[in-house]
Amino acid sequence: MHSFDLHHGDFRRIDLNLLVAFDALMQERHVSRAAARLFVGQPAMSHALARLRDVLGDPLFVRTGNQMEPTARALALAPHIRAWLEDANQFLFAPDNFDPAQAQATFSLAAPDGMEAILYPALIAQLRTQAPGVQLRSYLLETDQQLTALDNDDVDLLITATPLPLRDWHSHQLLMQSGFTAIHAQSQLNLPDPPTLADLARCDHVASSYRGSAAGVVDHLFAANGLARRIVAMSASLIAISHIIRQAPLVSVQPTLYLPLFRSTPDIVCTPLDDTVHININMVWHCRNDKQPLHRFLRTLLCQQQQCRFGDTPAVPGEQNAARRTASG
Repeated sequence: MHSFDLHHGDFRRIDLNLLVAFDALMQERHVSRAAARLFVGQPAMSHALARLRDVLGDPLFVRTGNQMEPTARALALAPHIRAWLEDANQFLFAPDNFDPAQAQATFSLAAPDGMEAILYPALIAQLRTQAPGVQLRSYLLETDQQLTALDNDDVDLLITATPLPLRDWHSHQLLMQSGFTAIHAQSQLNLPDPPTLADLARCDHVASSYRGSAAGVVDHLFAANGLARRIVAMSASLIAISHIIRQAPLVSVQPTLYLPLFRSTPDIVCTPLDDTVHININMVWHCRNDKQPLHRFLRTLLCQQQQCRFGDTPAVPGEQNAARRTASG
């Protein structure tokens, strides 16, 4: 609760720019020199002084020879007005001196579990080195919950492969693109090397239950070749899928970016699919955070991380992010 109630309507009686004129007159004690300090003409400065006298009910400055001497009221007001202007100069015009090493904050990020497994280890390692006071919290959200959570400030950033119905207050940045790879266990399935789409279509499949565009893109590829996948199992865990295919004669088609999660499992064979089929992985956030220092820092870390990993990711997000907002209803 505020210690006093600010009556905003009272400030309609005075143009706050007049306080700048007052301070310039106090510093220069001369109308022409004060006008030069403000890059205005002498008539404009004389008009400002007349308005100040009218609003405050005091002469404020009295001509004495070549000088404008302040009245007692002006001398009493001067230190307070000077303090206001110095505060305003500090919080309005001071350069951004954000130091991640000194930041103390919690940053919440929503991403699919596989994306979390790929991105978070390096990201958290960087944060512990560069911004140890920043805590990272992860959320797994259903597709229809993501934008609501973002708008309600429940999460700070989404990482998603799903084409979301973004509004004009949402900013987004392409983080990476990923193709698809079919994986199976050599001990469970005897497939040609490499297997064709037709070979894969004859197999039973285990799919991820993550609701997004990935399954549709893959199924369109099979359909374009007169084929269809036969999905007999679904799992919410990519780690579980790696164990499932080792114990059952199944194939799973997953984004290629997830391969590090599967290659560590013995006996796994990975077959890239048509390289024209891919998904976009985007960062999405509310535009109120376009220039928020910590938010920009985290987005930059994520982009740099992907550039190091893949070498051809989009540029680090900067001022252009606002232009990437889309309005789709």
